[in-house]
Amino acid sequence: MSTHGRSSQRWFANGIEGRHVLMGLVAFFGVMLVANGLLVYYALGTFSGGDRPDPYRSGLTYNETIAAGERQAALGWQSEIAYDPAAARLTLRFADKAAEPVSGLRLDGQLTRPATDREDRALAFTEVSPGAYAADVALGPGRWVLSVESLLHEGGEPLHRLKRRLFVADRP
Repeated sequence: MSTHGRSSQRWFANGIEGRHVLMGLVAFFGVMLVANGLLVYYALGTFSGGDRPDPYRSGLTYNETIAAGERQAALGWQSEIAYDPAAARLTLRFADKAAEPVSGLRLDGQLTRPATDREDRALAFTEVSPGAYAADVALGPGRWVLSVESLLHEGGEPLHRLKRRLFVADRP
């Protein structure tokens, strides 16, 4: 007779009983509950799920948001974004329906990362040539989200809202 057979006979002298099955089930589901609890805790603690500070209030003004989007589409503005990592400069160009530069805008901008708010920053754009606006900002490699509101004067209703993703490549 082998040693393996005798040790198993001592361990389960009366065979597998109900308490052995119960302990096995409690241990299995206990480990699963702890693991899932940790995953839920870290998931809720790292990302709120929203990209707006107050989504409820945004929902209340949804019809006004749609009307503003229709007014923006009627303008027919086209935009072009360029980032020069050597000069650490972000440039926006705006043109109207007739491909003429749109000058005299006041731009409020913000750069964020898609998954975190650790590197969020506000941008100060200045008009460097007709229809071209630049902001000096050093961006690390990776994905960024650019949000810009175009105003004709201080405190006015935004004429044009722009939200685009940028990718900055690693420097060689």
